[in-house]
Amino acid sequence: MAQPAQLGRIGVRLEAVPSPGWALLSLILLNLMWGGSLPATKVALDSFGPFTLAAARLLLASALFVIVLRQTALRRLPPRDVVRMAGLGVIGCAGVQALQALGTGQTSAATATVLASTSPLWIALLAPVFLREPMRPWPLIGVLLALLGVGAITGLDEPGALAGSLPGNIVVMLSSVAAALYTVLGKGLARRYSPLMFCGVSCLGGALASVPLAFWELSSSTLRPTILGWALLAYLAILVTFVGFIIWFWGLRALPAAQAGALMFLQPLSGLILAVLILGDRPTPGFLVGCGLVLAGVYLAAGGGRWRRASPVVLASLVLVVQR
Repeated sequence: MAQPAQLGRIGVRLEAVPSPGWALLSLILLNLMWGGSLPATKVALDSFGPFTLAAARLLLASALFVIVLRQTALRRLPPRDVVRMAGLGVIGCAGVQALQALGTGQTSAATATVLASTSPLWIALLAPVFLREPMRPWPLIGVLLALLGVGAITGLDEPGALAGSLPGNIVVMLSSVAAALYTVLGKGLARRYSPLMFCGVSCLGGALASVPLAFWELSSSTLRPTILGWALLAYLAILVTFVGFIIWFWGLRALPAAQAGALMFLQPLSGLILAVLILGDRPTPGFLVGCGLVLAGVYLAAGGGRWRRASPVVLASLVLVVQR
């Protein structure tokens, strides 16, 4: 792992261990903030195209990561690992952010928030394929339960504005699959490097990969961002992606992985509340039942109580791509 001397001043300060009380409060507030990122993305899409928004968000966050990590730390990385981490960023950062923005523009913020929280389902399915990890009964039951919930949320009984379009919902789901691939394929590297280094290099790789898509989009459209659009871009890049990860990493130094991992389930809850308050989404009883099934399924697929055996590094790499 990168040594404190290789990091910038902020990186060195992250070596300090906070009190458990402050860490718990910080991570609760952080997950509530992260839950608002998809509703914020929905509004920001009025000012930016999906690819432009994803590229701008990743470029700004990457610049901040580089400042914290410092060039000396980055230069000491083996070139092969840099390429692998950056390549994973194409999937886990560029792919996730572009697919989320593209899909959210075609569905409701409430539906996107729930569908985007399903990454642990796909991790449960992909880990046996790529990592040869055994498929246990409870995660399989969780996958089936959550898929039943997805069917209830996007089903024919839901209002069209709430359920969204089928293509949009599929694209949001694909962003969760991309996040799962990033986590599963990056597990080995995530164990060898600090979360800050692993996710920072991945974010930089994703940013570079997203630039051509943004240029293509800008060549065929006119950019007219509003003040609110710029503010939401700054919120998504600086607070959600960069500062959010810094706080997560800081909090993990004081709290058990089980406690920190369980707090991730606050994200869809806060996202739904903000979608109702800000965007006027009106979840029906069937939608809420489906949401409950998805959350229960995600919990089971993620291993339930096995959060306590999860590596903080793996949790940190997962949370960077599922923060909405």
